[in-house]
Amino acid sequence: MQIKTTLTQSQFAKLTGILLLKRLQVLFLILAVLGLIIGALIAMIVFKNKDAYMLIFVAFVFLGLFGFSIFNNAKRHYQNNPRIRQETTYDFSDKGVSISKEGFSSTIKWNEIIRIRKRAGLILIWQNKLVANVISAKDVSPEQLQTLKTFIQKKNIQSKL
Repeated sequence: MQIKTTLTQSQFAKLTGILLLKRLQVLFLILAVLGLIIGALIAMIVFKNKDAYMLIFVAFVFLGLFGFSIFNNAKRHYQNNPRIRQETTYDFSDKGVSISKEGFSSTIKWNEIIRIRKRAGLILIWQNKLVANVISAKDVSPEQLQTLKTFIQKKNIQSKL
């Protein structure tokens, strides 16, 4: 079975955001900002502190700038790296997954794949905790998805498709 896919800039931005939010430091930072918002709301409501609204404002500005910087960095990486924009061909067989782009090809054996997940319209094929290959879900037909699920079940790979 063969799947040809190309990532759009918005899909790449979503992917960047998803992968960034999996990092513990980023998650901790966002939870700290949300804690600041909750603390400021408590100070305003319970203790009648009228100056706490500035903390809420600063926290929302921080969250907005954080989201903007993720999108802006993803946009810059997408535009500066032509490999990201190239069409990728995935060829699934009993031996594994062959991945090819212009000037690049690789084969991953099924026992080297640790899990396959579907998130935000993307199918992520994880080789390890740091490396994932990406297929746009819109480029996968229902028949191809069913065939992929069959391969996953046969090879006993963790999956959430």
